[in-house]
Amino acid sequence: MAACTGCHVELRLPNRPEFVAVARLAVAAVATRMGFDIADIEDIKVAIGEACTNAIEHGCAGANTGMITLRCELGEDELVITVHDPGDGFDPTTASRQHRHGTMTLSERGLGMLLIESLMDASEVTCTPGNGTLVRMVKRVRATEAKER
Repeated sequence: MAACTGCHVELRLPNRPEFVAVARLAVAAVATRMGFDIADIEDIKVAIGEACTNAIEHGCAGANTGMITLRCELGEDELVITVHDPGDGFDPTTASRQHRHGTMTLSERGLGMLLIESLMDASEVTCTPGNGTLVRMVKRVRATEAKER
């Protein structure tokens, strides 16, 4: 069982690249506490880095204003992480569709979302005009990790 099942940790971070490391470290600490192994923690850290970087680059239109909200919800066998920015949003199906149909080159944008989809057990992006973009990611504790807790 996860430490503090049903609890959550929430951070509000400035819209600045130097705070991505803070987000990664905070989520890594939560994941460690839940009993994730090092490989899964590294996957989680990469996904968080991508989501936060996208929020900084796109969500706040490059301004050094605004805050990104990072939330971790501790479930019994999963960690649900959301990254929310107050920006205008984007069409989340565009990047995934381009990757699936092979129309995006490696020099184009959208690889962060592909990484998130690959590293996490589930992910979704919700864009609401006037309320920004919310990236929701789920990582489940594997059976072998759960036995070790």
